[in-house]
Amino acid sequence: MKCWYISLGLLACVHCHPLAAESSVCQGKSVENWQKVPKVWQMQTGFATYAMVNINIDGYGRAYHRENYKTDAVIHLCNAGEVFLPDGSSYQGSESNATCTGKFMNDLANIEAAGWNDPEVGAIRWYGVLATGKAVIRGRTIEGVKPVPQKDGSGYYVSPTTLFDTSIQDQAQQDRYVHPLTVPAAVIPRRIADAGIRLGSFGVAFSPSAKAAVPFVVGDIGPRIGEASPALARQLAGLAPSATITRKNRYAGQVDTPSVLWVFFGDTPMDYRGSDPGATVAAAGKAFEEWGGMARLQACMKVAAR
Repeated sequence: MKCWYISLGLLACVHCHPLAAESSVCQGKSVENWQKVPKVWQMQTGFATYAMVNINIDGYGRAYHRENYKTDAVIHLCNAGEVFLPDGSSYQGSESNATCTGKFMNDLANIEAAGWNDPEVGAIRWYGVLATGKAVIRGRTIEGVKPVPQKDGSGYYVSPTTLFDTSIQDQAQQDRYVHPLTVPAAVIPRRIADAGIRLGSFGVAFSPSAKAAVPFVVGDIGPRIGEASPALARQLAGLAPSATITRKNRYAGQVDTPSVLWVFFGDTPMDYRGSDPGATVAAAGKAFEEWGGMARLQACMKVAAR
């Protein structure tokens, strides 16, 4: 993966149209509370905003395991589900450490033993792992209640991404999904996707502290702008790529302040191919270069500084 580093200050305008005059390359407007994002610079296609960097490990084949940290699983299962009980109450498995390792694991054991969808025992709506089936609890239909193990027999559950290889029909095949340690990938909320930024389209993130601009693919739907795959987060922080991650380094590259500039191009989305994740990395770099690369970013900064 090629990285772009710059020695200039913060970008104030990006994703600018390649017009000859510098005064027009950054056409757009500042918009408050666009699609619940506090402030964006909105262009004809795409937008830019400042946000944090939170780590999204979805797509990693060693993310979740039934035995949790007894294996080399990176994330505890309590972070992947919401429990619905027969009395009509519900709770997030990760709401506290005590809930995670105690109540959640006890309810999980009972729900699993009952076949995952017994209304007299309860159900778990899985959102961090791939799950099938449904349950009806006190008149409420809960979708995705039976977690799907990976095909390799390792005991790890399938960790999906919303962008996936449509040529791989078997949903239990982990390499169907965007590989987060290889592919710099970003998350968008569903409302942003509905507003025109698509899964499989591209963008670039800029870190002022590391002075690194890293092209990415939009690979997943999540709660907020500012979630990055480990590959993207590490490159933004100037860290070397890693073929594996552990509980100790899973958050490497995280940024807790809204100081990173996220630019979404709004271009034509591409198909992801699990057999060649490097092709997606190359396509993101090419999209950035065709968009104008560092030259366009620098031109936009000159205009914004006037």
